[in-house]
Amino acid sequence: MFRNTLVRATVVAGILSCAGTSQQKTEAPQSARQALIEMFFGGDEAFKKHLTVEVQAKVRESLKDAAPPGSNPLQALTTAKAMGGNNLESFEAGPILFSLNNPQRHERLEVRVDGDEIHGDEDNMQLSLHTVRNGVDQETPIGLRLELGWKQQQGIWRLNNLMVSVNLPVGDPRILDKSTWVPPVISSLGEAKPTPAPTPDPNAPPKISPARSVRLIGLAEGFYAKKHPDVGFTCFLSELVNVGRGSDNGEVYKFIDPEFADGTYNGYKFTLSGCTGKPVKAFKVTAEPLSGAGRAYCSDASLELRASEDGRGSSCLTAGKPVRQ
Repeated sequence: MFRNTLVRATVVAGILSCAGTSQQKTEAPQSARQALIEMFFGGDEAFKKHLTVEVQAKVRESLKDAAPPGSNPLQALTTAKAMGGNNLESFEAGPILFSLNNPQRHERLEVRVDGDEIHGDEDNMQLSLHTVRNGVDQETPIGLRLELGWKQQQGIWRLNNLMVSVNLPVGDPRILDKSTWVPPVISSLGEAKPTPAPTPDPNAPPKISPARSVRLIGLAEGFYAKKHPDVGFTCFLSELVNVGRGSDNGEVYKFIDPEFADGTYNGYKFTLSGCTGKPVKAFKVTAEPLSGAGRAYCSDASLELRASEDGRGSSCLTAGKPVRQ
């Protein structure tokens, strides 16, 4: 009897183990919000993947004929992504869907999710556009709202309809200003401003190492959040320049060198991200070698310094190893 009981227990344990393994391998289905992000960032094929089956068939039929240069309907989307570059972020959760940052102007454009209603195989998503300066929402003459209707076909969320609502205050003289139609946060990003090579100063202090720079940026974030409790942390390096002075390991330093304002310093590209909520209670900072070769460094509000050997900030944030200084 004891032997039969042992055999049954072994079989049950094996079944539970296989079930657990099967559950681990099953990926969560993609949401309509994730589908929209994939459409925007995934290239032409990803964009077409989330069009309805009927529209895809029409697109394939139209591509049989040679299209003249510049007639690609996705070209405007590609241009927008290229202009945004590393300043453009997407978020799979939270009130912000897209964020286009302009560090030079301390501004950003936000596409916010006002509503996301799922009814079976259909999803109705409401979005709105906002301009934020120094962490504060700005009043804009034109109000833009989008309503996206999604439906599932073959297990994939596909864009079924798009409704655009625009409030045009024709009695407001600001409607004649160029900045009303093309916000400065976008126009200044598109400006190509050649910067002359700086002349080395023989009396200048030695450059700070990238690892120590990441640490100082984290300390500067804490100082900034204390000075701006209603805003919290910031994702603009320019706002951390000269924010104050302090001491680190007995060494006096300044928050932070103006050279950090454009995001590059001592052969590294520095990026702040993850600033959501109000006040902002979290941030991420990465330092990647401009040459692509070398260590990448990263940290967050915990001020724990980590590094990855592949030179990629994303790898550092997900699997970086602690660095002791």
